[in-house]
Amino acid sequence: MQSVRGKPVPTAFFVFFEEGQSEPTAESKAVFDEAAAYLKQYDNTAVRIVGHVSPDETAPQLDQMRASRVAEELVKRGAQAARMDLLGVGAQESLSGGADGGDPAMDRRVEVLFNTM
Repeated sequence: MQSVRGKPVPTAFFVFFEEGQSEPTAESKAVFDEAAAYLKQYDNTAVRIVGHVSPDETAPQLDQMRASRVAEELVKRGAQAARMDLLGVGAQESLSGGADGGDPAMDRRVEVLFNTM
């Protein structure tokens, strides 16, 4: 964990999605609340919001749509959009091992990565 003003700040949050969807799962609501609270509380933090897809998902720009959707939810909760950097990386950073039989649900995610400014 990073430290901001002597208080620990998590380095990452994860938001997951159903196959082919850009709408986060219902369980993500608590993640949005917590991530936005950190961004509001610590004004010298920024986030990189990285969208991913599983190797079997073929919708164009789904990774970017997922990242944008997460950013929207954070802004709704009071986080400043200017402190967010959005990126879609497709299936390049697969956690499931791709077609080797892993769980593709792990790849259908957005990472909210905190940095100090």
